[in-house]
Amino acid sequence: MNANALSENGWKALIGKQRIKDNGLQRALADYQKSDDDDHAGKLKGIAKINQLAAALQNNKEVAGNDAVVDYLDDVQDAANAEQREIAKAKMTADKAEAEAEKQEKAEGAYEAKLMATLNKLKSSNGASYEFMFCDGQDQCAVIVAPTISAQHKQQLMQVTGGGKRFSKLGSCRFEEGKEGTILEGGSFAVIGARLWRSPAAAFPNKGAVLEP
Repeated sequence: MNANALSENGWKALIGKQRIKDNGLQRALADYQKSDDDDHAGKLKGIAKINQLAAALQNNKEVAGNDAVVDYLDDVQDAANAEQREIAKAKMTADKAEAEAEKQEKAEGAYEAKLMATLNKLKSSNGASYEFMFCDGQDQCAVIVAPTISAQHKQQLMQVTGGGKRFSKLGSCRFEEGKEGTILEGGSFAVIGARLWRSPAAAFPNKGAVLEP
């Protein structure tokens, strides 16, 4: 296969030498070379146009009898087909990554809202204790609070932390009047807003950590 089959200059030189009238293929090749590699939809549209114009030229009576041009157009179509497959793969990968990012963003939004709602409920529970567990992921940490921590809660933590599997032991938390936040017994970390930050145990010498409302 001609490595330069999708080059504007290669086609321009050939039609000049063979005195063949171009049907817009040169412009299509030029536009394709200038297109943004991340614009997969645009790349697919451009390569399809190149394929269409190359096939149309091969059916042209003026071109049909010129072996050099016909062979070159065969290379153009072969290269275009191969390129189309690669772009389709790249588009699928990019679309999947985008969908995963949107899913993660929604999960984090739902997680933060649920956590804050649970903390507000705990505040009005007249001294009741809830269970908590935190998960240490590669990129971020998260904590979950509930009357009883279940396997479903662990799955939520894994989703929010991007697949984190390092879980703490179950702890208990409560709200105390006059305190600035919700007390987590037996932990050396803190949540500011709904985001978990690791902290030295010395920062909370007797109380473990504080969930800020």
